[in-house]
Amino acid sequence: MLLSLPFLWGGQLTGMFQVPISIPLLRVAWWISADGQVGFTALRAINRHGGSPEAIGCAMAWMERHPRVELSAYAGLLAAGEGLADIARDMSARCGQFATDRLGLTELLEFTIAKRFEPFGAAADCARRLEDRNDLSGTVSAMIHTELLWDAMLGGRLTEAQRRAEFILSVGDAPEAHVALAALAKYHGNESGASRHLDQAKLPPTEMHYYCFLSACAIGADEDAREHLAALDDHNVSLAKYAACQVNAARGNE
Repeated sequence: MLLSLPFLWGGQLTGMFQVPISIPLLRVAWWISADGQVGFTALRAINRHGGSPEAIGCAMAWMERHPRVELSAYAGLLAAGEGLADIARDMSARCGQFATDRLGLTELLEFTIAKRFEPFGAAADCARRLEDRNDLSGTVSAMIHTELLWDAMLGGRLTEAQRRAEFILSVGDAPEAHVALAALAKYHGNESGASRHLDQAKLPPTEMHYYCFLSACAIGADEDAREHLAALDDHNVSLAKYAACQVNAARGNE
């Protein structure tokens, strides 16, 4: 590991300036150290400059000689991003062979697969399994609590949704939680509270229409829901279809 440090530091430094020479330096650092976190750093650089297919290929080749959970998990995440469900699931299964994951990528991959490739409701089930873990990364924790917030909203469990949204905001800023609280305030006749929360929900138009559509459906504001779905369709057709299917699936499970 000590021998690899000059190459690791050099690769990280050149990588800060988006210089492709960082890749061979980080590759050498990985070959010398065979450390999972070093390999993860190298793969990120390869993905940044060469794309996901190249990074996935490198990860799978490296794992033949030095299996590491960081390589499996990151390759799985990249595969999920490319829509390669079989590879993502295979990498997730490989992650289960390791006792620890210092970066917390295993849980992120598990949740991503449930969200991306499984039927509606699978991501919420996964989030419930992970909810009580106290060793999750901040990123994964935020994702699962957000998933459970919208599962409660669309399931009509508005008291639970209120509690979850307030908890999320107690930890840090979360625009989507403000959207949910705006809808809940409107549902209870608190128009000023609704306006205040919407003012704090700093989101791009596409995301704003998506979450406003979900929240409008949750409180039975059908006219608002139709308006936001139409606006979302103008911005992103595939996301509008996904949102409509998400709501229909939730209503079908009631």
